[in-house]
Amino acid sequence: MRSNRGFTLAEIMLVLALLGIISALGIWRMVPALEHEKVRGAAGILIADLQYAQAMSARQRQPVAVIVNQSLKMYMIRDRSGTTVYRERFLGEDTDYDLDKLQISPSNSVEVFPNGTATEATTFTLEIDGYTRQVRLSRAGQVRMLAYTGGGKTKG
Repeated sequence: MRSNRGFTLAEIMLVLALLGIISALGIWRMVPALEHEKVRGAAGILIADLQYAQAMSARQRQPVAVIVNQSLKMYMIRDRSGTTVYRERFLGEDTDYDLDKLQISPSNSVEVFPNGTATEATTFTLEIDGYTRQVRLSRAGQVRMLAYTGGGKTKG
């Protein structure tokens, strides 16, 4: 007498196909969220580094320059004379952040003075696939994250 326990090959293949489809949909939905998190993480690192530049300027009792190379998607924190580099950070390809764009305006550098103030109000823009975060350093030395955009919408 034959036992009817177990599953047929067709039943197993159907379950595996359904699991594959559900997994693919889950991954497809998670990719944008992961890219958004990369941008938010890079913005958080930039904020911490700008605060580090303020601390280094106060510790050294001399101005510190934050210089951005937009084509390499990197920035450098160094003393005004350029002899000592305190920090270099790459945010482009082959990094954990993989940014499409790192931009600074109005100029490619800003100086931070020992009292925490800056030469000019500066906005840093970080972007992956149209999702953007902006970090602003005010002349008074306040560092904060501004509104972000994604999918053509601007949110506060």
